[in-house]
Amino acid sequence: MRLKTNIFLWVFMVTVVPLALLAFLAISYSEKGYLKGVSREITSSLNSIISEIDRRLYYERQMLLSLATGPDMRQYHYVLEQARDGKLHPEFFERTNRLERFLASFQGVVPSFKSIRVLDLDGNTLVKVRYGIGVPSAGEGIESYPYAEEEIEDTQFVRQLRELPPGELSFLQLPESRWDEENMLRNPSMMDAVYPIVRDSRVIGFLVASFNGELVDKILDVVPRLQNGSLLVAELNPDMKSRDGMVLYDDANGLRFSQVEGLPAQLGNKEYGKLWEHARNKPYGEFIDKDGTLRVYYTDYLPYPNQLTSWILAVRVDASELAAPFNRIRVAILMLVVIAIVISLVLANLGARNIARPIVELAQTLKIYADGNHAVRVNVVGGDEIQQMETSFNYMADILERAERERDHAQRLMLQGAKLASIGEMAAGIGHEINNPLNNILSLIKLIKRSLTTDPSRIAADLESLREETLRASEIVKGILNFARQVPPEYTHFRADAWLQETLALVAQSARTRQVGIDLESTPDLLLLGDRVQLQQVLVNLLLNAIQASPRDSRIKVNVQRQAQRVMIRVMDQGSGIAEQDLDRVFDPFFSTKPVGEGSGLGLSISLGIIERHGGELRIENNADTGVTATIILPLAQTETETRETSA
Repeated sequence: MRLKTNIFLWVFMVTVVPLALLAFLAISYSEKGYLKGVSREITSSLNSIISEIDRRLYYERQMLLSLATGPDMRQYHYVLEQARDGKLHPEFFERTNRLERFLASFQGVVPSFKSIRVLDLDGNTLVKVRYGIGVPSAGEGIESYPYAEEEIEDTQFVRQLRELPPGELSFLQLPESRWDEENMLRNPSMMDAVYPIVRDSRVIGFLVASFNGELVDKILDVVPRLQNGSLLVAELNPDMKSRDGMVLYDDANGLRFSQVEGLPAQLGNKEYGKLWEHARNKPYGEFIDKDGTLRVYYTDYLPYPNQLTSWILAVRVDASELAAPFNRIRVAILMLVVIAIVISLVLANLGARNIARPIVELAQTLKIYADGNHAVRVNVVGGDEIQQMETSFNYMADILERAERERDHAQRLMLQGAKLASIGEMAAGIGHEINNPLNNILSLIKLIKRSLTTDPSRIAADLESLREETLRASEIVKGILNFARQVPPEYTHFRADAWLQETLALVAQSARTRQVGIDLESTPDLLLLGDRVQLQQVLVNLLLNAIQASPRDSRIKVNVQRQAQRVMIRVMDQGSGIAEQDLDRVFDPFFSTKPVGEGSGLGLSISLGIIERHGGELRIENNADTGVTATIILPLAQTETETRETSA
C-alpha cells in the first residue's frame, strides 16, 4: 500500500498539517490575549472592591471620630478626669447611663459596630454597649469603680494604649479577656479602633469600637464573581502571629467576616495552595495553582492606617472555565482534521485503486489464510506480474490443503490403531466375559428341556433367566463395538457417573485377569462437555497402563472431583513407577517403558492430543511412595457452572 500511503501523505502534509498548525497557533495566541484581558478585568474588579471597602471603612471611622468629639462624649470627660485622679464623679451613674443610651441609639443607626467601650487610663471599661444594649456593671475594681467588665490585668495592653498618639484613630486588638463569647475559638475578624480622648492636651481615656464585619460582608457578597471565580480575603500581620495568615472571607468554604462559628482557617493550609507563599513575596500578581487546575489573581490592601497589617484579596478561577471556549475550538479543529483525513484517504483510494488494489487484496487474502480460513482463494486480476503472484498463492493453498487432508487421514488411522491396540489388550478378558453368559445360556436350555416333561411351571423363570443372560452378552459386545467404532468427533454434554461406570466395565476383565482391584471415588452429578468416545479412549488407555504396571492383589484408585471450574480425574496405581529420566519422554510418540510386543508407545501421545483438543491437561507423575498417578484435567461444562451459581 506504499502508493496509496504516499498519495495520502502528500495530500495530508501539503494541506491539512499546515492549516491545522496555523489554526492551533492562532488559538494559542488568542488564548494568551484572552487571559491577559481576564487578568486586567479581575485586577480591576479587585481594585474596585478595595475602593468600596476603603470608602465604607472611612465612613465608619469618621462616624467614630464624630462620636468621640460629640457633646455626649464631652460631657463624660469630667467622669474620665475624676477616674484619672482615682475619684468617682458625683454624677457618675447618671452620666454613664446617659452615654449608654446615646451609644445604644448610635449603634441602631450604624449596626456595623459590634460593641463600643469607654476605657479609663488603666484600660478598665467604664461604659460598654453591645449590639445596642448597655452592659451592666460586672463588679467593682480596687478603687470601688463600677466597671462594666472585669478589671484589666494585661499590662502590655495598657502600655500599648498609653503609647497611642493622642487625638488620632489607631487600631489594635483587645486582649482575650475582652473578647466576646463567640470569639473564644477564633480571633475577631477585624481589629478594634481606639481613639485616645484628650482634654487640655492630656489623655483622659479611650473610646474603643469593635466591628462585626457585616459591612464588609455586604460589599463582598454582592460583588460579581467574574469567570465564576471564588473570592478570598486573608490577613497578613507579621506583628501578630495569631492573626498572620488568618482567612477572613472565603466563598469556597462559606466563611464570612461576621462568622463566629467553627475553627479558624489559615492561609498556610494545603487547601489554599501557594497563595501564602506568593502573597508574602509580592503584594499583587497571578499564578497557576494546584497542578494547573486553578488560576489565582490577588492584590493587597492596607485597611488600618497605623498598622503594617494588610488584607490579601484573591480570586481563584477554575482553569478549565477559562480554557473551555478555546478547547471547544480545538475540538472543532480536530474534527476538521479528521474530516480532512477522510477526504485525503478517499483521494488516495481513487488514485491507487487501479494499481494497488490487487496487491492489497492478495495481502488481505494471505492474512485470512494465515488466520485459519484455508478455503479462501484470490481472484487472478491485474498486471502479469501480479497475476503470477496470485496464481502462485492459489497453487500453494491447493497443495497445503491436500497435505492437510492427508495428515488428518493419517491421524485418524493412528487413532484407530491405538484403539485396536487397546482392544487387543482387552481381548482375553472380553472372551471370558462373553463365554460366561453363553455357558449360562446352554445350562438354562437344558433346564428348560427337563422342565417340559417334569415341571412345566419352571419354564417361565428359566426363559427369563435365558433372556437376561442374552442381554448381558449383547451389552458386552455392544460396548466393545462402540469403543472400536471409528466415528468423527462429536462434542456433547454427558454425565460423568454413567461414563465412568461404562469405561470401568471395559477394563474390568483385564483387571480380574491380573488380579488387580479398581476403586472408584467420584463427586456426583458432574457434567462434562466433550467427545465421549475419545475421552473414554484416553481413560481406558490410562487404566490399562495402570493394570499392566500393578502387582497382583494391589488396588488401582480412580478419583474424580471438582476443583473450581475444572474436573480432576486421577488414576493411581501401586506399581514400581517410572524412572526419573523417562518422565519427560512419556508423551513422545513411539516411546514406551513396556517390554517389546506389549506397547506401541502411541497411547499417551494420542491421549495428550485428545485432552489438549478438549482444552485440558494430562499429567503423569510418580507418587511419593510407590506407583504412578495419571491426572486428566478438563474444564467443567458451562451449564454445570451456571446451575451451581444459580443455586448459590
